[in-house]
Amino acid sequence: NELSAENTQRLKEFQQDKAAQEAKMSDAKNALAAAEGRGRALGDEFDANEAKLGDLEGQVNAQAGDFQELLGQFRSAAGETMPEIANSFSNFDYTGRVEGIAEIAEARTLPTRAQLERLPKAMLQEMIAQSEVKAFNSTVDGVGPEGSNADVELLRVGVFTAATTDGKKFVEVRKKSNGDTFLQVFPQQPSGGYASAMGALMSAGPDQLVRAPVDPSKGNLFGILGDLPKLSDRLKDGGPVGLVIIVLLAIGLLLGLYKIFSLSTMGGAMRRTAKTRQAGDGNPLARVFETFEQNRGSDIETLELKLDEQILKETPRIERFNDIIKVLAAVSPLLGLLGTVIGMIITFTAITIYGAGDPKLMAGGISVALMTTVFGLVSAIPLLLIHAVASSMARGNQQILDEQAAGLIAEKAESLRGVA
Repeated sequence: NELSAENTQRLKEFQQDKAAQEAKMSDAKNALAAAEGRGRALGDEFDANEAKLGDLEGQVNAQAGDFQELLGQFRSAAGETMPEIANSFSNFDYTGRVEGIAEIAEARTLPTRAQLERLPKAMLQEMIAQSEVKAFNSTVDGVGPEGSNADVELLRVGVFTAATTDGKKFVEVRKKSNGDTFLQVFPQQPSGGYASAMGALMSAGPDQLVRAPVDPSKGNLFGILGDLPKLSDRLKDGGPVGLVIIVLLAIGLLLGLYKIFSLSTMGGAMRRTAKTRQAGDGNPLARVFETFEQNRGSDIETLELKLDEQILKETPRIERFNDIIKVLAAVSPLLGLLGTVIGMIITFTAITIYGAGDPKLMAGGISVALMTTVFGLVSAIPLLLIHAVASSMARGNQQILDEQAAGLIAEKAESLRGVA
């Protein structure tokens, strides 16, 4: 009985547990059904959101395509504009423009409208700067002690030309290895009055119209002008032969000018003596008259010989230095030809050693050949002209002596016939 009661109790508990488990099973099934219903609702909502997201992505892609095209055009314009602004003198007056544009052009994120406006503002500012004549301060290399950099005041003409206001030295825009730009004075300043023209612009009043130097290439032309050989460079190109020609030219010019001056002075004095017939020692004609007075009592033959002797004494004084000038005029082109030959020898020697690949290696010899030829012609032409003038003046003075001597002899002959 005790076993039967215990089994009954166990069966009763089992049945109670079964009912509880069935209740839990029912609750779980109900929860599963609710979850499945909620899942189906969420799935429908997800599908709707997916469709909506697809529509939105289509709209974004359409709008992004236009913006990407705009950004591409911006970067293309920035790539063309940045070098122009970076190499402009206005870039050192209005700083920060290149960096601002480069920041947008190189960025991977979408720029804002304010950032996009930097490019047209910079382009407009550059156009305005082209019409400005303005002073500004900037750091320039080569103006400080021993060629160091220093902060100086500059005057720019548009975006094309700039020069320091203190020394009137033209500057150029140079580029560093990292791409940054800086200002530097030209190692060789352009000659030809550009510095004085820039100085006139600096000292001009607000409403004053002056001529100012403008380099449309922003310094390239001034650099070429500065590199052009100067007179001292040309003299060096002539070498020793050119120096000899120049020395001969200087000697010939000094002798020629002295000769022309002395013959002119002598001719004037002789013409005055011809009018006064005053004997003396002041000029050749006065000495001829002195000889005539000393031999007035002699016969005609003796008088004629005495006058001829005096004229022969005066002739070397009149003709002095003429032959030297003539020789110098003849020697100069010969020396020029010698320099030409030497230059050609130097050129062919360079070709033999280095080949003909680099024209600069041959330029030295060709320069010697050409410059000595030029020096020879430049020396010969004025010396020939001076010799022609001096010879003509000497013949004129000689003719005055001959005419006056002949006149004196004629007077003596007439006086003797009158006595007879």
